[in-house]
Amino acid sequence: MTTVMKGRLFEQRSLGFLQDHLSMSLRRVGGKGDGGIDLQGWWWLPAECLPDTDTHLPGRVDSSALPRKRLRIIAQCKAEEKKIGPRFIREFEGTVLRHSASLAANGHDWHSLRETRHSLVGLFLSTSSFTKASLLQAYSSPIPMALLHLPRALETTAAVRGSAQTAFPDASPFASGEDDALPSTLLFNSALGGSDGLFRGTLQPRWQISAKTGQGYPGIWSNGVPIRSWTPEYDDDHLETPGRLAMMAHAFG
Repeated sequence: MTTVMKGRLFEQRSLGFLQDHLSMSLRRVGGKGDGGIDLQGWWWLPAECLPDTDTHLPGRVDSSALPRKRLRIIAQCKAEEKKIGPRFIREFEGTVLRHSASLAANGHDWHSLRETRHSLVGLFLSTSSFTKASLLQAYSSPIPMALLHLPRALETTAAVRGSAQTAFPDASPFASGEDDALPSTLLFNSALGGSDGLFRGTLQPRWQISAKTGQGYPGIWSNGVPIRSWTPEYDDDHLETPGRLAMMAHAFG
């Protein structure tokens, strides 16, 4: 199997996984002019957990009558054989910032780069683990960011992961001295999940084990309660990549 085919299969797998478990309604945009983005779309979260987001952003009510608000999200998928080092995270930071600047310049939803930066979430998905240096790079970033390790064969021995207060668990590679992230892990950095981050500490990432199948999967919790994954059946809003935004600006400028 070619590297390109492996990457596309991982992107397709990620789309279904994110919708089934993390309330993300994304679509694939990888290709020429994608600006380094593989997936993009919306993250549908409980409105009460997003106190600082723009009140004009569209909302929906899910099947349990719970109000949901959406956050714009862009994702990069890496099906690498080697561990993910800090260079990948630094490059992804640049991708998110460029996309934020494109959105602000073209008047998409927000009026300033600062507002856009804090309302756009970057998600980095990988089939290989993250090194300690890459975790530190993500954790120190001012950009709201999530890391998701989805190995080809998901681990089934882990318990529920995550911290009730911060995105990175206390018993993490930072404390243990190990060079790898915990296997099959969902992590939020401080700019996303911290008390001063986008979620104001209201949402926590967890890694859960199905009692029926024994398979692991990511989830999001709030106040000790899991949040059921939900996305609207129809979401026709058009999203643009930086490359397409630049072409539109050139065509109509």
